[in-house]
Amino acid sequence: MKAEPVVVAMAVFSLLVGLGGYAWRARRGDGDRGGGGGGSERAYVVSWLLISLFPVLLIFSFFPQSEFSAGVKGATATGAVALFVFLWWYGTRTSRAAATVDRLRAELAGRTREAEELRARLRLPSPIEETRTYEYVLDGAPDRRLIVITGDLRGVKGVDVWVNSENTDMQMCRFHETSISAIIRYEGARRDPVTGRVVEDLVADELRERLGGQPSVEPGSAVVTGAHGLAERYGVMGVVHAAAVHGTGAGYGQVGNLAACVRNALARAGEVRDGERRAGSVLLPILGAGTGGAPVEATVRTMVNAIVGHLAGPPEPRTRAVYLLAYTDAELAACERALDDCERLRPAFSRPRPKRRARGGGKGPRTTS
Repeated sequence: MKAEPVVVAMAVFSLLVGLGGYAWRARRGDGDRGGGGGGSERAYVVSWLLISLFPVLLIFSFFPQSEFSAGVKGATATGAVALFVFLWWYGTRTSRAAATVDRLRAELAGRTREAEELRARLRLPSPIEETRTYEYVLDGAPDRRLIVITGDLRGVKGVDVWVNSENTDMQMCRFHETSISAIIRYEGARRDPVTGRVVEDLVADELRERLGGQPSVEPGSAVVTGAHGLAERYGVMGVVHAAAVHGTGAGYGQVGNLAACVRNALARAGEVRDGERRAGSVLLPILGAGTGGAPVEATVRTMVNAIVGHLAGPPEPRTRAVYLLAYTDAELAACERALDDCERLRPAFSRPRPKRRARGGGKGPRTTS
């Protein structure tokens, strides 16, 4: 049982070269997955040919009388050739199957990453749980402030005037909807103290009276009503109903003169008074970015520019503190970007970011007409 040294050396050499080629091809496999993998398959076949030679050469070198028979696709062979063909056929078939599995796993991982990125881009805005303020002051006039306030409208207390984002027909939303208009209508109404049902629709009734029979108002117009139930519950002196959206035949759309709408609302807010006391602060939601469907980022930037112009322009505004309501994290982020980019404003101080409300909890999504 004496083997030829040359044959043993050839067997070892064949094994090392085959394993090296297989390992190299496996490391390079990621680069071929997008191109069909043809080169990778050929490299695996050649590698297995070399690896298969190792046991064949060793066995038939030490045991030249050994016998082996095998058949592949109807053909049969015996001896060293049969063993070589069998090992090569089995190894290449297994290798190809493994390569296919690896390729499919890599494709699945890539699709999973793409799906996660898409979900992140399409993530619905999350309502903000806490009521916090982020205060900015006007350069050269520290008594004039633009303040971002977060959370639900019902968490706002002590702001003199609330602006209602309304349609040009001045038809307020139903009581139990989730819009700014619905909250103002419900909270401003007189309600049964036991059942909570509306007994007298005070804000909406006054708004209809103010219109004097007109079916609608011009886009960007602003109509003032009393606060009614909002006065006791939230310390509000009056409500400005701004025509920020108009009917399009397929829902509502934001009015084209949004900046003028903001200026009109702020001007009318400055006229609100309670006896000798004039309103000094006003709260605006992001107008027309809810049911109006307008982009939040562009809407906020337009509103910030109009607010800053109001605070800085002559004559001096009666309302020197303007609050901008950010109900969701997306609205807050848009407000922060717009305010940070405005050269005429500077932060009064920094505050920690608020907690976001868990999905499915709280009062539900808020829409602003």
